[in-house]
Amino acid sequence: MEKSYHRKVLIKKHLNEEYYEVMREDFRDVCTYLEKKGGILRLMFATDERQINGTFRLYVVFSVPGKDAFSIIVLPLKDDLTYPSLTVNIPAAHWYEREIKDMFGLFPVRHPDTRRLVFHDPFPADSHPLRKDWKISDEDLKTWGEVSAIKSPSDFLQVEGEGIYEIPVGPVHAGIIEPGHFRFSAVGETIFFLEPRLFYTHKGTEKHFEGMSFSQGVKLAERVSGTSSFSHATAYCLAVERMCGAEITEKAQAVRTLLLELERLYNHIGDIGNICAGTGLALGYAKGAVIKERLMQLNDRLTGSRYLRGVNIVGGVAKDIFRHTEDIMKTIDAVTHEYKDLMKFLLGTVSHIERLENTGVLSGEIARKMGVTGVAARASGINDDVRKAHAHLLYDRLYFEPHTQARGDVYARMMVRAAEAECSISMINTLLESSYKGELSVAVDKAPAYSCSLGYTETPRGSVFYWVMSDEQGKPVRVKLRSPSFCNWPVVPFAVHGNIVPDFPLCNKSFNLSYSGCDM
Repeated sequence: MEKSYHRKVLIKKHLNEEYYEVMREDFRDVCTYLEKKGGILRLMFATDERQINGTFRLYVVFSVPGKDAFSIIVLPLKDDLTYPSLTVNIPAAHWYEREIKDMFGLFPVRHPDTRRLVFHDPFPADSHPLRKDWKISDEDLKTWGEVSAIKSPSDFLQVEGEGIYEIPVGPVHAGIIEPGHFRFSAVGETIFFLEPRLFYTHKGTEKHFEGMSFSQGVKLAERVSGTSSFSHATAYCLAVERMCGAEITEKAQAVRTLLLELERLYNHIGDIGNICAGTGLALGYAKGAVIKERLMQLNDRLTGSRYLRGVNIVGGVAKDIFRHTEDIMKTIDAVTHEYKDLMKFLLGTVSHIERLENTGVLSGEIARKMGVTGVAARASGINDDVRKAHAHLLYDRLYFEPHTQARGDVYARMMVRAAEAECSISMINTLLESSYKGELSVAVDKAPAYSCSLGYTETPRGSVFYWVMSDEQGKPVRVKLRSPSFCNWPVVPFAVHGNIVPDFPLCNKSFNLSYSGCDM
């Protein structure tokens, strides 16, 4: 294994990113070695670089343990469009490889499940939209529409055994939520197996980025996931700025950091209230909704958008949030008191707490192997937070530690959110105590030809990563994004196994995953 680890060539070093090219026969060994040494698989994706160097390329991004650094393994594929699957050794790679197969037609050899992931059955076979030569004509659309009108059975995994029956839920739901199909295999009321089927809202987001300028892409990034709009826009802007060698001012960094924590705060408090809906505690749900609404109204006063849109631009920010310091401090003070009353009420309601404890348990081992991120990971004992692991903006000036719990149940996920909400309040107050130098934005030079870089931040759900690459004219040739929901959806079946069917909504709310934020 040591011999294989050294059979890689450093082809590029950019800021905290090191790109290593490997040969096909060393690909799995090198990646497995990095994972065994504590590297965290952050992202895996493909690019079509045939017009640049005649190859497709696979990129596998690992966080280097204990350092603010990334090791990025690059595998070129030219004539043979297969590669050794990483999933056997690194289970966190399983959805990435299925996505790459759908989008690029690159096949992972020995992958345990090569069914389609993104595309549902009616989508034309051998059609891979992220290839540069992919086109679709009006006739194709007509044919596709006719095929789509024909119902075809989904290839769900079949569970057999005495007393096992299936419960299909969705994809259309009673509430105002996005579509997702959940196929339960149950014994009595106990869930034996669950298979989710998502990607009903796939929108071709990454393909849309390729038709925009980098500046125009900000609006698309902040619409990927409504409740994490500012986080997505920030990660995207950071990627473009790092690629172009732009350094934003201290003032712009402070505005971004403050709004990221405001976004985390309203989400966490709202999510704690939503967990109450899963236990039927209407008063707790209402209290959480009232506090969340107070914070979203603050967002609207600060930025003109309840979801903090229209602030981020490539090179900085468009609005000086610190002009509203008094309003922010007054609102945060009121929210702090209301939030403490809410938590006192919830922790004192025995019937509520009993429903949360030992429900939806996700073990630390499963969470680590499957690459879980955010609250779900920290509630299962994984001490990982991109704000700490890869400090950006002003996070290196703020004192905080990732809050973890070992029990991995719904109660742990609620308490991690509660601790992080208090931490966000403290950070916001600290940021408001100082003044910051510089203009709101700086000019950003044209992206160098065929340059690339990562951008990232910690959303309320977990880490989000963007990787951008420019063409010879300095325009987007590839934009890859990975939301936290993409990492966390696959572990929901592990968490609900052994629970009763009526507890599924409670388990699901404790993860609070996005459909649209996953179905790019």
